[in-house]
This record gives sequence, structure tokens and C-alpha cells, in this order.
Amino acid sequence: MTDFYISKNPLHAADERVPICKQCVMTASLNEDGTINDLEFNKILKAIDRPYYKDIIESSVQSFAKEHSYIEEDKIKFYGKEILSIYFRCIAMRQDREKSYEDSEKDGFMHQNNNRPKSAKERIAQKYADINEKPDEDTDSPTGNTDVKWTKKDKQNMKYVTSTIGYDPYEDIGLVDADRKYCYNILSGYCDTEGITEDGHKMQGVIEMTMLYCQCKKITETMNIELAKEEPDDAKIQKLTASKTSLLSSIATIAKDNNIASNYNKNSKQGQSSLTSKMKEMAENGYQEIAVNLFDIKTAEAFKQIDEISNNNIASQLTLDNNEYGEIVKEQREMIQKYDLEIETLKEENRILKNKIIDLENKKR
Repeated sequence: MTDFYISKNPLHAADERVPICKQCVMTASLNEDGTINDLEFNKILKAIDRPYYKDIIESSVQSFAKEHSYIEEDKIKFYGKEILSIYFRCIAMRQDREKSYEDSEKDGFMHQNNNRPKSAKERIAQKYADINEKPDEDTDSPTGNTDVKWTKKDKQNMKYVTSTIGYDPYEDIGLVDADRKYCYNILSGYCDTEGITEDGHKMQGVIEMTMLYCQCKKITETMNIELAKEEPDDAKIQKLTASKTSLLSSIATIAKDNNIASNYNKNSKQGQSSLTSKMKEMAENGYQEIAVNLFDIKTAEAFKQIDEISNNNIASQLTLDNNEYGEIVKEQREMIQKYDLEIETLKEENRILKNKIIDLENKKR
């Protein structure tokens, strides 16, 4: 008897137990990752004629989170079995123990006498599925989800990704339509990047990156909602910030390990068309026409005037004593001797080169 949930419904008066065992109820109501499939849970409650109240599901989630405060908030959803056990305990209480599925349906699957504000009731009503909600056949969504509108560009990106990769990378991994659409749009850009489609390892890397970006987006949305409150929860914001930082670090690591981003890609062509890059390339190849003619610059009339003005300004502001003046004269004398020697050396080299030129010209004749 303990393997079946208690029911005070008159239909189950014989043994006061629902006709389906606990294990089968859980198997039918949970996804493979342990999260609640609220649509299937709705159906199983209808099959055993027990009430389906969305606000009780929400209360069960909050109750589990309160009793297990050591579990991170984003991990609570994976404890669907424990949450549903709390739900069945709640509907076994006096308020709901004799209610049927039809009773909850008449109530709009929500207790009308609870103390939650209207906005909270609306949020809960939208959060959990209702088998009476029929998909719109004219929806723009490829999966028939009326909550997400797929533009022509979104659908083109989805088809482009699946045709390029050869399969749908976001199928059967638990993503909702809004997240899948976001991932398709991000991944389509990576598919255009040179070297991605030819390398299976890189392709798997960018697929993982798009899902990490999607998680970052959801964390940012949660942070914005929290920050918009009159009294934001600083601890929650810090936890979200740390999670987002960790995700961004993982994205950077994948990009670096696979040479995906231009900052890490040794073969990246970013900036190669700039003038600076072209000048550097020509200098490395020994293209003499780009060499700077310092002689013409230093002997130009404009630079002579600038040099003269600068020297006059320096001389007018200097107040030198005899020792400083002597040091300057000594330094200037050494420089003159050095440059005289260089000039004589260059003159001799120039004389030899001229003689060689003359000899070459004579040979040609």
C-alpha cells in the first residue's frame, strides 16, 4: 500500500489509493535529467483523477529549496522526484484531498483563494503547461510553440546550421524554442568562419560555446530582473555574477584551445589589409621604395627652421656656469672628431665606388 499515493477521492474509496504506483507516476512525469515534465504530469494526474494545481507545484519547489538550502538555485529543478513527493503530500491535505482533476480544471488549475498577488499568479500560470492549451497551427515557430516567433531570418539560420553540420545539434537536449533560436543564430555566424566546418573538433567547440552563451544570456536576464527590484538580493547577484564569469572563462578557453577567436587564431587575417600591416610586410620583404629618406627630411628647409628655433629657445633658457660650459665644449669637441672621422671614411668609400662605376661603364663601351 505504501507504494501508492493516498487519495480521498470517492473514485478511490475502496482502498484510498490512486490506481497507479508511485514509481510509474514519477516515470511518466519526469524527464531523463530529473526535471518535471509538467505537461506529462498534468496528463498523469488526469488519468488518476487527482487535482492539478500550478500554484502547489510552485509551492513544492519553494518548499524543497527551503529545506535544502545547500543546493544551488539553478540545480533545484533536477530534483523533480522529491518536488512531486511534496506535491502529493500537499494535495492529500484537507483542502484538496477530496478534489478531482475536474475540480482543479474548474479553478483554472490555480487556487483562487491563495494570497499571491495577481502578477505572481499570472507568472505561475504561464510557467507550467496546460494540456487544454492547443498549439496555434498558424504559428511561425518550426516546433509549433506559440510563445516564440521565428522570423524568416531565424528559420534560414536554422536550416543553414543543420545543412552545414549535417544534423540538428540542439535536438533532444532540453532547450526551449527561444534558446534554440538564439543558438541557431549564434552558430550560423561561426559556420561562416574559415576552418570551422572543415574541423570536426572546432565545430563541436563552437556548438558548446553557443550553449554557454545562451546560459550567460539567461543569467543576465535573471540579474536584470533582480536588479530592477526595490531591494535586490546582493547574495543572489554575486552568485549569478560568479556563474557568468565561470561560463565566460569556459568560452574563452574553448576559443583559445581551438584557435577560434581572432585574438587566439595564429592564422587570422584580421588587420592584414591595413596600411600598417602592408608597410610592415613590404619592409620584411626588403622593398626599398618604402624606406624613409632621413637625409631629405633633415635637410628640408622646414625642419631647418624648426631646429634653429628650438636651439635658440634652449640657448636662451640655459644659465650655465664655467664647469658646465667646459663640459659642453668638451663633449662637442669629441663629437666633432667622431664625425670628422666618419666623413673621411665615407669620402674614401665614395671615391672607391665612383672608380668602380667608371670601370664598369668603360667595360660596357
